[in-house]
Amino acid sequence: MLDLSYMFKDMTTDINTKATEFKIIEDPKDEPTLKAAQAFVGGYVEMITFPNDDILIFNEEGKLKGLPLNPEATTLWRSTFTPDKYMTGSDDFVVGPAMYIKAKARKLWS
Repeated sequence: MLDLSYMFKDMTTDINTKATEFKIIEDPKDEPTLKAAQAFVGGYVEMITFPNDDILIFNEEGKLKGLPLNPEATTLWRSTFTPDKYMTGSDDFVVGPAMYIKAKARKLWS
């Protein structure tokens, strides 16, 4: 495997690779800023909007960095994006820390 970590030193430190985390945000006062979300996931954030307008935030480069599987976020993903409702994505998975923000708690993320 090609090691490119020397190119991204500022993005490869303090990443939670020993344990996955899954945080559910239900109150607007707990909604993270972009900077706080980046710190939680350990890098650039990717945001997926669910059909009910809830969002899932995770590390955009998590799979490239080899972050561990996040079983809670993957279960949520697969129970939502099922093959009978969506053509693609049902077999995808989420790695690394992830944050699920309920629609009622969203003020900053739109």
